[in-house]
Amino acid sequence: MPVSFGAFLDLKFELDERSLNPTVRAAFHAALRDHPTLACLDLGVGSGASLIRLLAAEPAADLKITAVDRDPTLLKKAQDRTETLLRKQEFRVSGSPGVLRAKRGERRVAVEFVAADLRNFEPGRPGACDAVIAHAVMDLLPPGIMAGRIAGWLKPGGLCYASLNYDGGTSLFPEYPNPALEERILAAYDASMERRVWNQASGGARSGRRLHGALLAVGLDILVYGSSDWNLVPSRRAYRAGEAAFLAEILGLIRGEAERSGEFGGRDLEAWHRERLARIEAGELGLIVHQIDLLAEKPEPVTA
Repeated sequence: MPVSFGAFLDLKFELDERSLNPTVRAAFHAALRDHPTLACLDLGVGSGASLIRLLAAEPAADLKITAVDRDPTLLKKAQDRTETLLRKQEFRVSGSPGVLRAKRGERRVAVEFVAADLRNFEPGRPGACDAVIAHAVMDLLPPGIMAGRIAGWLKPGGLCYASLNYDGGTSLFPEYPNPALEERILAAYDASMERRVWNQASGGARSGRRLHGALLAVGLDILVYGSSDWNLVPSRRAYRAGEAAFLAEILGLIRGEAERSGEFGGRDLEAWHRERLARIEAGELGLIVHQIDLLAEKPEPVTA
């Protein structure tokens, strides 16, 4: 039985954690060290994965974070997780629905959780953000529109850290007995990501390279980028905790999109799905997914 979206996000947290490009991540954290205060915007925060990672890095700056998602249930989960981490870090925490405030010595952290569709969201005063974070969300959004809005939200010298941007490569191992069929199924899965959002093309199955180009087009400088591939492969016929369930969920998503495409006979899809599930049960199925992380900066204005 399929799990809820929140449970799906939980299943992939550790996989995401080890997949993040270490060079891009280190460059982002290093750039935060010089700021006494940081105003951060977390787009599509979900259940709080990127927010938790930012707080776990413990930048020395005071933090003012706005975490945005359209799902109030996920936002509540993100707030609970954030409060738990802050208390573990020995902050004194106070709050109310949608707001957390924390203090430890001279350090201050404030987090506002905003339920909003990103189409209509504005963070307040333009050019006020030190950092915009977008984790595993840009495939769902129009890169051109979002790049322009991010550029407008950032201060000069502000950063855009976009992680786990799908970029057109899902592979399953070992090879299926009918490899041409599986190639068509995976192509249908990629094609399903090519959506229209706000009357524009989404980042879709090439969101990594499309976002890279869109950020350059609005005048941001790309500081560093690199692959953040999911490598979910069994070792000695065993998976890490939660990975078999996550794999089964991914197979269900792929099958669902292939069915909706109308390009496949039911028996072919059923046989493919059954064989792939059996490979999970045997501890044999591996998944590699190509993704890109990038860090961009809004340049300082040129002075004469």
